[in-house]
Amino acid sequence: MTAVMLAAFVFAAPSYQWGFQTSQSHVNAIVEGGDGTMWCATSGGMVRYDPSAGWLESLAYPDGLPWTGALDLILQDSLFWVATDGGGLALGDGTDWQVFTSYEGVPGGGTVYAVHYAGGYIWAGADGGLARGGDGGFIVIDSEVTGGAFDAGEVTGMDHLDDTMYLATDAGVYSLDLSGSVFDPSSWTLYPSTVSLGIRGILAHSPDSVFGYGPGGVSLMTPSGWTRLLDYSMSQDSVVTGLLFTGDGLLASARVVIRYTGTGWEHYGSGYPVESYGSCLHEALGRIWCGYGVIDASSSNAGRGLGYLEGGEWKELPVPGMGGASCYQMAVEEGRTYLGSHLVGLMAYYPEYGWTQFNRMTADMPRGLRCYSAAVTEASGVWTGSYHWGLTWIGDGGTFSTDDDTVVTFVSDSLPDLPPEVVQVLSPLLNNQVVMLAVQEGDLWVAQEAFWQTPDEPSGIVAVSGDPEQGGLQWTTRTEADGLAGKNVRRVFPCGGDSLWIAFASGGGCQLLVHGGDPLDKSGDSWYPAPGQAYDTSWGLPSGEVFCFARDAEGSVLLGTGNGVCAWNGSVFVGSGNVPGSVRSIGVDGSGAVWCTTGEAMYRMDDSGTAVYNESNSIYIPTSRTENEFSFLDGETGTLYFSSLVGLWSVTPGSVSHQGPSPIFYPQPYLPSGGDLRMSWSGSRGTVRTRFFTVAGDYLGEKEASSWDVWSWDGSLNGDAVASGVYFVIVETDDGTTTDKIALVR
Repeated sequence: MTAVMLAAFVFAAPSYQWGFQTSQSHVNAIVEGGDGTMWCATSGGMVRYDPSAGWLESLAYPDGLPWTGALDLILQDSLFWVATDGGGLALGDGTDWQVFTSYEGVPGGGTVYAVHYAGGYIWAGADGGLARGGDGGFIVIDSEVTGGAFDAGEVTGMDHLDDTMYLATDAGVYSLDLSGSVFDPSSWTLYPSTVSLGIRGILAHSPDSVFGYGPGGVSLMTPSGWTRLLDYSMSQDSVVTGLLFTGDGLLASARVVIRYTGTGWEHYGSGYPVESYGSCLHEALGRIWCGYGVIDASSSNAGRGLGYLEGGEWKELPVPGMGGASCYQMAVEEGRTYLGSHLVGLMAYYPEYGWTQFNRMTADMPRGLRCYSAAVTEASGVWTGSYHWGLTWIGDGGTFSTDDDTVVTFVSDSLPDLPPEVVQVLSPLLNNQVVMLAVQEGDLWVAQEAFWQTPDEPSGIVAVSGDPEQGGLQWTTRTEADGLAGKNVRRVFPCGGDSLWIAFASGGGCQLLVHGGDPLDKSGDSWYPAPGQAYDTSWGLPSGEVFCFARDAEGSVLLGTGNGVCAWNGSVFVGSGNVPGSVRSIGVDGSGAVWCTTGEAMYRMDDSGTAVYNESNSIYIPTSRTENEFSFLDGETGTLYFSSLVGLWSVTPGSVSHQGPSPIFYPQPYLPSGGDLRMSWSGSRGTVRTRFFTVAGDYLGEKEASSWDVWSWDGSLNGDAVASGVYFVIVETDDGTTTDKIALVR
């Protein structure tokens, strides 16, 4: 993971370096490259594989592709035609791209499910129908131009055999006589019964071997209609993702790869991972390949790379990088980054090696599903939680391998059907649901229960203190009986050393707990606005939905709600900035600017106003996820990260060297618990002396360093921790003396 150090702030117009990381682990399609290699269309773009050299170059958004993911691709005359999952149909060589959307004749909202070459044309199957064309442009093939013969609103799969093309659509399977005219109604034939057969893909092997496949199973086209070979119509969690005709007969990828025997189906090959659902099936470079998805067949943004058949046994070939695109809470320990995910457990980035995962297949975790949370405490290390599967502590040995790690899961009730190596410890958790985690003065806060319904079991928040390796963890629960306003806790946010803001789901507003500095001691608890009550719209909240919190440079608490951003002034909530819609996450960068994400754009607020960033002026792509997004400020680099459905966004104000007339300090506001305060400048690298004063002019102490780039401050002077507040700093360098301000928040 790379980032650029924070720089410019007040003295020059701000500039930003944008970054994006996503997962290429879910493989949607495979095509041979013609040079002994093959290309994979993945959830995060495209990646090339060479059997003799391993994984080669990756084409990903924004540098290698014009969109975040690829659903299908073909290679024609050294150019790629890429069907993307939201950015239209792309044509390019890996560097320069031409994009075809509804404005260029590819109908729909930008999702292209399939691209195919037949009859001298490129065909695009999209969420708005069918298009035919080439590098000069496309025309829409619909009811109007076909005399009513073709009337599909969605085309999901295509294949052709000689002069006949077959299309899987929302209206059924169509065949098109390519020797005739696409505009002649007699060239089209519709097989409408396929709507009930759940067909989304087509395999045309021979005139009497045309197959449809999808969530309904596998069906064979016959002169009299369709014959089901595999019936998944009553299996909501089963789907066929690919078909392949080989010398061994018809193969299908589903929960495993299976082969049709003529009367039924049997497993094909041994060693297929239990928790990997097939994502595609292809024969290339003399091997049979299958995409290794995850246990949830409906997921298309997380996977485990590829499997290939060798000697009758499936071998795993992981794709490097993030395991899943849909990511959540983030934490950092000793340079290692931990990131929650929806389907692949806790993802971890090791600077010298890359990404790995903690889940049931790689470590002694109870599950990889819904590991939303990630937190690091100084006393106990790394924590995460798997929704329905308890609170897990990871003693990370610091190496890329999980062999030297210790994993313990704490549960309120024992988890069934787990292998004995998964260590379960009964604990005073309120239930086994962990929504998110927060750290306050070295202690851990656990937010519990669901987002979408009222809990039917004890629920609330839990404070945890201690070190699992040393034993003797201490637990304190807070429920409605203690003054909590509701069971359905969505988010907790520590504020200083003695306060905790709590947001409730289902429009339940928020509440403030002041606990006196010891989360384990309930005797001094004060609840605001009152025990058992939450702040709602009558207190000035613009919406009862509160999604997130942050503190600005002055120490004020900001809230992201279902109707914009507001701030707590100590008595009521007041509007802040001009951000419309539901605000999913808020972060404050090193310069003090407030950033937030919505379903429409990313917004930046400072004293000069509100700026909007979307596809028109940045690489940021909004997504439809309505909650459970997080921000994280890396105090070492000044980079602000935002988790999302499609990956991890980052924005870094400025550049490596601040070009203003004086040094600046970052991050602002400065939270000593997040690391040291640092300095950035383009000036002299001689001795730097900083003297600290209160706003009333009282001298507090000084800090000196040999150069601005090695200067740092831990928030203490003369051996005492400096309290929260705004302070003046006089900076003396070889270039002169300047004055700046620092906002410190504990």
